[in-house]
Amino acid sequence: MTIKISLTQFITFKSKVSTSAKIKYLKEKVKYVDYTPFADYWLPLRSRIKGFADGRYTENQLIEFVNNVDPNKRANYKRDLNKLLHFVNENKVSFFDVQKSYWNYNDQLRISASPELGVVTNSGEKYLLKNSYTIKKDDEKLLKRNILPTLTLMNIANDNPNISDATPAVLNLRNGKLIKSNSNLVDTVELEVDAQQIIDIWNKI
Repeated sequence: MTIKISLTQFITFKSKVSTSAKIKYLKEKVKYVDYTPFADYWLPLRSRIKGFADGRYTENQLIEFVNNVDPNKRANYKRDLNKLLHFVNENKVSFFDVQKSYWNYNDQLRISASPELGVVTNSGEKYLLKNSYTIKKDDEKLLKRNILPTLTLMNIANDNPNISDATPAVLNLRNGKLIKSNSNLVDTVELEVDAQQIIDIWNKI
């Protein structure tokens, strides 16, 4: 049976330093844990942003939503939404629909590599966009550890129905920067080694 994990789970696994930490993560957080929307910190905001792109919510409705969200989330939601709306308004963004895509490794592991949004800027540039949400402080290693592997996986997704003239990109909502990908930014061998390690650990726990 093919192992199916999310891109976030793969990046989290990859970021673990020790083998024991990787085993613990897969055992306690992935293999034997069912996904529950309640436990997904960013799901309400992601869903509203998707609805905004689909035309179901206005900018004012998004702002009203974050102003009334759980106080434990409000500051992080406000910061990330402000960065997103600044990007949208500054670039006069329009949206297009995107489909789910995956990276399949040896028919044993399937990792979601789907963009969240399809965007076109006022200069005509098209992007398959992932938003990088974070509650941590600025981290110089964030780009290398999380964003570059994400862009590479979006590039090499071998089941990607999205339009070919759009560039994978990550919008870092910590600082509002758009990181574009025009080539594989992480050696694919490195990702294959990580993928094989997931398979090996998964089959032993």
